[in-house]
Amino acid sequence: MNDTDNYDFYKPYLADQERVLWIGKPEKGRLFTGRDFVMLPFSVIWLSFSVIWEIAAFQSGAPLFSLLFGLPFVAIGLYLLFGGIIQKIRLKGRTFYAITNQKIMIKRGNKIEMYDGWDLPPMSIQIHKNGNGTILFQETLYSGGRRSRSRYFMLENLSDFVQAQNAVNRMDRYQVSGPDRKGENSSVSGDRWVK
Repeated sequence: MNDTDNYDFYKPYLADQERVLWIGKPEKGRLFTGRDFVMLPFSVIWLSFSVIWEIAAFQSGAPLFSLLFGLPFVAIGLYLLFGGIIQKIRLKGRTFYAITNQKIMIKRGNKIEMYDGWDLPPMSIQIHKNGNGTILFQETLYSGGRRSRSRYFMLENLSDFVQAQNAVNRMDRYQVSGPDRKGENSSVSGDRWVK
């Protein structure tokens, strides 16, 4: 599969009256985000504690159960420290974006995420030293008491982030319903779906 095929990933997911406003992919470089730097100390501490536990259990002649008990924690620590980096490197060249007048689609490897334009979190832009930019969509939703839920996704390291941001601004910001949406009975009024 070549880049042209990857850029066309969105075609089967277009609804009637939906049109593409922008397509793109992340530029090479800029592998780490602020979230990665926050996770780094935590993952180092986790892995260090797990390895120390295993060494202490081994040196003290602890039963086999104690040695086996610590292994999942070492594996989690290794994943926290190295797994995310390996996954980002693997997916960096296999990530593609499409913005239509109704939704944002992100293809990472074989996984496709879709975000409806009418339900996007607030957008912010982070401009990098190399002139590229990352468009962040993030919000925290609070519901009674201490419960909260965060919604977060981004279009990373774009050389043409201004065009992507303009495409987001041109999206239709109304809730779309139609025959391809949850089987509801709908009809076309002008160029928009209405119930």
